[in-house]
Amino acid sequence: MIRTIWPLLLGMLIVGMTTGLQNTLLSIRAEMEGFSSASTGMILAGYFIGFLLGAIRAPKMIHRVGHIRAFAALAALASISILVHAIWVNTGVWFVLRMVSGFCFSAIFVIAESWINAGATNQNRGKLMSLYVMMLFGGIGLGQFLLYIGDPRDFLQFTLVSILISAAVIPLLITPTSTPPFGPPQKMRAGELMRVAPLGIIGCFLMQFAYASLFGLGPVYFSRLGLELTQIANLVACLIFGALCFQFQLGKLSDRFDRRLVIAGCAFASCIMALWISTLGNEQIYLLYVSYFAFGAVMLPIFSMVVAYTNDYLNKEQMVGASSALVRANGQGAICGLLISGLLMHFVGTQVFFWFIASLPVIVGTMALYLRFFDRRQRQRRASATVMLPTQSSESMIKEGLEKQQDSQD
Repeated sequence: MIRTIWPLLLGMLIVGMTTGLQNTLLSIRAEMEGFSSASTGMILAGYFIGFLLGAIRAPKMIHRVGHIRAFAALAALASISILVHAIWVNTGVWFVLRMVSGFCFSAIFVIAESWINAGATNQNRGKLMSLYVMMLFGGIGLGQFLLYIGDPRDFLQFTLVSILISAAVIPLLITPTSTPPFGPPQKMRAGELMRVAPLGIIGCFLMQFAYASLFGLGPVYFSRLGLELTQIANLVACLIFGALCFQFQLGKLSDRFDRRLVIAGCAFASCIMALWISTLGNEQIYLLYVSYFAFGAVMLPIFSMVVAYTNDYLNKEQMVGASSALVRANGQGAICGLLISGLLMHFVGTQVFFWFIASLPVIVGTMALYLRFFDRRQRQRRASATVMLPTQSSESMIKEGLEKQQDSQD
């Protein structure tokens, strides 16, 4: 399976580099241009509005032109969008352009996740989704180093983002890649998906809630803690590197054992690590590095395992619609995470940040254990009912057998 999807995985690595460089670049450029905090927040919200719209439209695009052509069209539109950022520096224009970027990247994620899940089985889905997430996180981490090329005020870095987006399509177009059939997708509403795999929708929402808060407001927390810019950058690198080191192993483990147990174990470990990090200060920087590495190792892989668990309960016709619903849950979780975490830090205090983050995986882990226990009890009840309760037909067969035995004796 990996041999057949490596062009997609390579393309997603480049997409990760694109998003990592683009998000940091625009934040720095907005600060240099003197944009107000409210304007920057509006621009950030524009990305996630587009993100939700892209998740809604992606299944129809896949049905109309297929996975590869839809991927290529979205990459071209995203490439144009980032260049216009450099040409026209204006808060209103950037808001619209960020909506366009959010639309494109959201639809690309739906295409990639539905493509992988359509070709995966329940025995290897966790491993493949982990590889996919590893490529994204690895790309985001590599993208940060591209900031050293040129200056955010120049056109060069914006051009570099455009080149990377265009390059992401090349592996898919020049290799004979088999894609899933793109017939009419079966619609999968969030309510329906909630009935089939409730851990999928709730888990994706809460984990993206946590991830958006960590990457968006985590640097603010550490800055107020008194850390220098380079130390904050190192902490973000530790978080991502921890996920890269353990993502594949945990995904493989979830293929061998009940996925819900692995999800629950990572979730409760994440809670403990978040509470531990909340007790550390700026004078314990090396302990912070190690703790943040361990936190990323158990926290970030939860998302891919939740997605894999959800697709275990779906047929291939449902996977595109389900990917769209999950990406919408991601976007909604990110918006809520940034807003609620920011408000808590403003009104309650900075120290509450990691306490709140710690509560989110606990909900996911508790739900995973409950679902496993509930399913087990249900199976036991069905089994005991089958053994203990005689049916009407079985009673009549027993009576008939006794009557025949009596006749033969007579």
